[in-house]
Amino acid sequence: MCRKLVTFVVAASLAMASSAWAGETESLNLDEVRSQQADIRAGVNAATGIYEDMSEANRRQLLERQDRVLRAIDGKTRGAELTEDAQIAVFNDLEWIEAAINRAEDERMVCERRKQLGSNRKERVCMTVAQQREMRERARAEMMRGDRNMRVGN
Repeated sequence: MCRKLVTFVVAASLAMASSAWAGETESLNLDEVRSQQADIRAGVNAATGIYEDMSEANRRQLLERQDRVLRAIDGKTRGAELTEDAQIAVFNDLEWIEAAINRAEDERMVCERRKQLGSNRKERVCMTVAQQREMRERARAEMMRGDRNMRVGN
């Protein structure tokens, strides 16, 4: 019962933080992120609750991601104080941390900045790991289909 409650609270707090990054980075309170990460770090270091079954490699990687997040937000109080690239990096690390805790890698949201076709302007594109994999597989299938058509036509 206690383990389920802790899992729910951690998942809910991380979901709120990551959804805030996706839509309202300017108003995100970085002190809340620091507090959440401190709670998670305490659990990881104690290896109790939802963290007791986590492999040592995952724990180590989670702590490394936390260190990156904390370095990026050091001395800042709002998400708007971060550069856009830093916002995306922090968002991706927070999503990875959430996925590691919930063991939901396919649901992890990944963002990147891409140039728009015919423009120098960059836009933020976010999708889940599962969506990225599906797009890659679809592109590979299209290439294979096109490759077969080329051979048949020759």
